[in-house]
Amino acid sequence: MKLVWVILGLLSQGAWGLEPCRPETRVGSWCQVAIAKLHPTQAGIGQLQVDETARKLAGKDEQRLDAYMKKKEIPVVIAPDGGYWLVDRHHLTTALWQTGVREARVKVIARLQDEHQFWSQMQNNHWAWLKDERGRPIMPRQLPGRIGALPDYPYRTLAGLLQDAGYFQKNKQVYFVEFAWASWLGQQMQWLPVTRENLTARLQQAKRLACTQAARDLPGYPGKQCRSKGP
Repeated sequence: MKLVWVILGLLSQGAWGLEPCRPETRVGSWCQVAIAKLHPTQAGIGQLQVDETARKLAGKDEQRLDAYMKKKEIPVVIAPDGGYWLVDRHHLTTALWQTGVREARVKVIARLQDEHQFWSQMQNNHWAWLKDERGRPIMPRQLPGRIGALPDYPYRTLAGLLQDAGYFQKNKQVYFVEFAWASWLGQQMQWLPVTRENLTARLQQAKRLACTQAARDLPGYPGKQCRSKGP
Protein backbone atom coordinates (compact mmCIF):
# COMPACT_ATOMS: atom_id res chain seq x y z
CA MET A 1 0.00 0.00 0.00
CA LYS A 2 2.86 2.38 0.76
CA LEU A 3 4.19 1.88 -2.77
CA VAL A 4 0.76 2.76 -4.21
CA TRP A 5 0.72 6.04 -2.33
CA VAL A 6 4.26 6.85 -3.51
CA ILE A 7 3.21 6.23 -7.13
CA LEU A 8 0.08 8.33 -6.76
CA GLY A 9 2.12 11.08 -5.13
CA LEU A 10 4.46 11.17 -8.12
CA LEU A 11 1.53 11.36 -10.53
CA SER A 12 -0.01 14.18 -8.53
CA GLN A 13 3.20 16.19 -8.94
CA GLY A 14 2.93 16.41 -12.72
CA ALA A 15 3.94 13.02 -14.08
CA TRP A 16 1.16 13.13 -16.71
CA GLY A 17 3.75 14.74 -18.98
CA LEU A 18 1.46 17.54 -20.20
CA GLU A 19 1.70 21.31 -20.19
CA PRO A 20 -0.17 23.03 -17.36
CA CYS A 21 -3.62 24.34 -18.28
CA ARG A 22 -3.77 28.09 -18.85
CA PRO A 23 -6.65 30.48 -19.60
CA GLU A 24 -5.33 30.71 -23.17
CA THR A 25 -4.94 26.95 -23.69
CA ARG A 26 -6.16 26.06 -27.17
CA VAL A 27 -9.57 24.43 -27.47
CA GLY A 28 -9.21 20.75 -28.33
CA SER A 29 -5.86 20.35 -26.59
CA TRP A 30 -4.90 18.34 -23.51
CA CYS A 31 -3.29 19.81 -20.42
CA GLN A 32 -2.97 19.06 -16.73
CA VAL A 33 -4.56 21.01 -13.93
CA ALA A 34 -4.78 20.82 -10.17
CA ILE A 35 -7.99 19.03 -9.24
CA ALA A 36 -8.53 21.67 -6.55
CA LYS A 37 -8.96 24.22 -9.36
CA LEU A 38 -11.75 22.32 -11.10
CA HIS A 39 -15.27 23.64 -10.48
CA PRO A 40 -18.12 21.07 -10.48
CA THR A 41 -21.06 21.60 -12.82
CA GLN A 42 -23.32 19.20 -10.93
CA ALA A 43 -24.48 19.26 -7.34
CA GLY A 44 -23.63 15.75 -6.16
CA ILE A 45 -22.13 12.33 -6.89
CA GLY A 46 -22.93 8.68 -6.23
CA GLN A 47 -20.43 7.99 -3.43
CA LEU A 48 -20.73 4.19 -3.61
CA GLN A 49 -19.76 4.34 -7.27
CA VAL A 50 -16.86 6.69 -6.50
CA ASP A 51 -15.62 4.33 -3.79
CA GLU A 52 -15.59 1.42 -6.25
CA THR A 53 -13.65 3.46 -8.83
CA ALA A 54 -11.17 4.55 -6.15
CA ARG A 55 -10.54 0.92 -5.22
CA LYS A 56 -9.78 0.09 -8.85
CA LEU A 57 -7.42 3.06 -9.20
CA ALA A 58 -5.56 2.17 -6.02
CA GLY A 59 -4.82 -1.27 -7.47
CA LYS A 60 -2.99 0.13 -10.52
CA ASP A 61 0.74 0.79 -10.70
CA GLU A 62 2.06 4.00 -12.28
CA GLN A 63 2.20 2.63 -15.82
CA ARG A 64 -1.28 1.09 -15.76
CA LEU A 65 -2.81 4.17 -14.16
CA ASP A 66 -1.24 6.38 -16.83
CA ALA A 67 -2.54 4.09 -19.60
CA TYR A 68 -6.00 4.05 -18.01
CA MET A 69 -6.20 7.83 -17.77
CA LYS A 70 -5.18 8.25 -21.42
CA LYS A 71 -8.41 6.45 -22.34
CA LYS A 72 -10.59 8.64 -20.11
CA GLU A 73 -11.45 12.07 -21.44
CA ILE A 74 -12.04 14.58 -18.66
CA PRO A 75 -13.60 17.57 -20.45
CA VAL A 76 -13.35 21.11 -19.12
CA VAL A 77 -14.65 24.50 -20.21
CA ILE A 78 -12.58 27.62 -19.60
CA ALA A 79 -14.75 30.43 -18.22
CA PRO A 80 -14.40 34.15 -19.01
CA ASP A 81 -12.52 34.64 -15.73
CA GLY A 82 -10.06 31.85 -16.60
CA GLY A 83 -11.65 29.31 -14.27
CA TYR A 84 -11.87 25.62 -15.21
CA TRP A 85 -15.30 24.00 -15.16
CA LEU A 86 -15.53 20.22 -15.19
CA VAL A 87 -18.41 19.14 -17.44
CA ASP A 88 -18.13 15.35 -17.11
CA ARG A 89 -16.22 12.63 -15.22
CA HIS A 90 -17.02 14.07 -11.80
CA HIS A 91 -17.00 10.56 -10.37
CA LEU A 92 -13.62 9.67 -11.84
CA THR A 93 -12.12 12.99 -10.77
CA THR A 94 -13.49 12.57 -7.25
CA ALA A 95 -12.06 9.04 -7.13
CA LEU A 96 -8.65 10.39 -8.18
CA TRP A 97 -8.84 13.01 -5.43
CA GLN A 98 -10.02 10.44 -2.90
CA THR A 99 -7.10 8.18 -3.80
CA GLY A 100 -4.51 10.90 -3.36
CA VAL A 101 -3.98 12.16 -6.92
CA ARG A 102 -3.93 15.95 -6.98
CA GLU A 103 -3.63 16.73 -10.71
CA ALA A 104 -5.76 15.54 -13.62
CA ARG A 105 -5.21 15.10 -17.34
CA VAL A 106 -8.02 17.14 -18.97
CA LYS A 107 -9.18 18.17 -22.43
CA VAL A 108 -10.31 21.74 -23.09
CA ILE A 109 -13.54 21.45 -25.10
CA ALA A 110 -14.53 25.14 -25.10
CA ARG A 111 -13.56 28.60 -23.98
CA LEU A 112 -16.48 30.94 -23.28
CA GLN A 113 -15.94 34.69 -23.48
CA ASP A 114 -19.20 36.35 -22.40
CA GLU A 115 -19.66 36.32 -18.63
CA HIS A 116 -23.30 37.40 -18.96
CA GLN A 117 -24.13 34.44 -21.20
CA PHE A 118 -21.89 31.91 -19.47
CA TRP A 119 -24.52 29.85 -17.66
CA SER A 120 -27.06 29.94 -20.46
CA GLN A 121 -24.36 28.68 -22.83
CA MET A 122 -23.33 26.01 -20.35
CA GLN A 123 -26.90 24.72 -20.07
CA ASN A 124 -27.66 24.99 -23.79
CA ASN A 125 -24.62 22.82 -24.50
CA HIS A 126 -25.52 20.29 -21.78
CA TRP A 127 -22.38 21.28 -19.86
CA ALA A 128 -24.10 21.90 -16.52
CA TRP A 129 -26.82 20.18 -14.47
CA LEU A 130 -28.50 22.82 -12.33
CA LYS A 131 -30.82 20.54 -10.36
CA ASP A 132 -30.60 18.89 -6.98
CA GLU A 133 -30.94 15.18 -6.24
CA ARG A 134 -34.71 15.30 -6.57
CA GLY A 135 -34.67 17.20 -9.84
CA ARG A 136 -35.48 20.61 -8.36
CA PRO A 137 -33.77 23.61 -10.03
CA ILE A 138 -30.82 25.24 -8.26
CA MET A 139 -28.82 28.38 -8.93
CA PRO A 140 -25.19 28.21 -10.11
CA ARG A 141 -24.06 29.67 -6.78
CA GLN A 142 -25.51 26.60 -5.06
CA LEU A 143 -23.07 24.25 -6.79
CA PRO A 144 -20.26 22.98 -4.53
CA GLY A 145 -17.12 25.02 -5.07
CA ARG A 146 -14.70 22.10 -5.37
CA ILE A 147 -14.56 18.42 -6.19
CA GLY A 148 -13.96 17.33 -2.61
CA ALA A 149 -17.17 19.03 -1.45
CA LEU A 150 -19.64 17.11 -3.64
CA PRO A 151 -22.28 15.41 -1.43
CA ASP A 152 -23.58 11.89 -1.90
CA TYR A 153 -26.62 11.36 -4.13
CA PRO A 154 -27.36 7.64 -3.55
CA TYR A 155 -29.77 7.38 -6.48
CA ARG A 156 -27.02 8.66 -8.78
CA THR A 157 -25.08 5.51 -7.87
CA LEU A 158 -28.13 3.45 -8.75
CA ALA A 159 -28.51 5.22 -12.11
CA GLY A 160 -24.82 4.76 -12.89
CA LEU A 161 -24.97 1.04 -12.23
CA LEU A 162 -28.15 0.80 -14.30
CA GLN A 163 -26.38 2.44 -17.22
CA ASP A 164 -23.35 0.16 -16.83
CA ALA A 165 -25.70 -2.83 -17.00
CA GLY A 166 -27.14 -1.60 -20.32
CA TYR A 167 -30.61 -0.51 -19.19
CA PHE A 168 -30.25 2.93 -20.78
CA GLN A 169 -27.77 4.42 -23.19
CA LYS A 170 -25.91 7.70 -23.06
CA ASN A 171 -25.10 9.87 -26.05
CA LYS A 172 -21.44 10.84 -25.68
CA GLN A 173 -22.27 14.46 -26.51
CA VAL A 174 -24.98 14.78 -23.85
CA TYR A 175 -23.77 14.79 -20.27
CA PHE A 176 -25.75 14.31 -17.04
CA VAL A 177 -28.22 11.78 -18.48
CA GLU A 178 -27.75 9.72 -15.32
CA PHE A 179 -29.18 12.51 -13.19
CA ALA A 180 -32.48 12.47 -15.06
CA TRP A 181 -32.69 8.74 -14.38
CA ALA A 182 -31.59 9.16 -10.76
CA SER A 183 -34.36 11.61 -9.87
CA TRP A 184 -36.94 9.50 -11.74
CA LEU A 185 -35.84 6.32 -9.96
CA GLY A 186 -36.04 8.12 -6.62
CA GLN A 187 -39.61 9.20 -7.34
CA GLN A 188 -40.62 5.71 -8.47
CA MET A 189 -38.96 4.06 -5.46
CA GLN A 190 -40.30 6.67 -3.01
CA TRP A 191 -36.75 7.68 -2.07
CA LEU A 192 -36.16 4.54 -0.03
CA PRO A 193 -32.59 4.45 1.33
CA VAL A 194 -29.88 3.13 -1.00
CA THR A 195 -26.95 1.64 0.92
CA ARG A 196 -24.13 -0.78 0.27
CA GLU A 197 -26.12 -3.47 2.05
CA ASN A 198 -29.30 -3.15 -0.02
CA LEU A 199 -27.72 -2.01 -3.30
CA THR A 200 -28.22 -5.33 -5.09
CA ALA A 201 -31.93 -5.45 -4.25
CA ARG A 202 -32.45 -1.78 -5.16
CA LEU A 203 -30.67 -2.32 -8.49
CA GLN A 204 -32.92 -5.26 -9.35
CA GLN A 205 -35.94 -3.07 -8.70
CA ALA A 206 -34.42 -0.29 -10.84
CA LYS A 207 -33.85 -2.72 -13.70
CA ARG A 208 -37.50 -3.71 -13.69
CA LEU A 209 -38.59 -0.08 -13.68
CA ALA A 210 -36.18 0.88 -16.49
CA CYS A 211 -37.93 -1.42 -18.97
CA THR A 212 -41.46 -0.20 -18.30
CA GLN A 213 -43.43 2.24 -20.44
CA ALA A 214 -43.29 4.69 -17.53
CA ALA A 215 -39.61 5.30 -18.38
CA ARG A 216 -40.20 5.95 -22.09
CA ASP A 217 -39.70 9.73 -21.87
CA LEU A 218 -36.28 9.44 -20.22
CA PRO A 219 -33.13 9.99 -22.33
CA GLY A 220 -31.52 6.78 -23.53
CA TYR A 221 -34.69 4.67 -23.24
CA PRO A 222 -34.84 1.82 -23.97
CA GLY A 223 -31.41 0.38 -23.28
CA LYS A 224 -30.10 -2.72 -25.02
CA GLN A 225 -31.13 -4.93 -22.09
CA CYS A 226 -34.70 -3.72 -22.32
CA ARG A 227 -34.76 -4.09 -26.12
CA SER A 228 -33.60 -7.69 -25.84
CA LYS A 229 -36.14 -8.57 -23.17
CA GLY A 230 -39.00 -6.36 -24.23
CA PRO A 231 -40.83 -3.93 -21.85
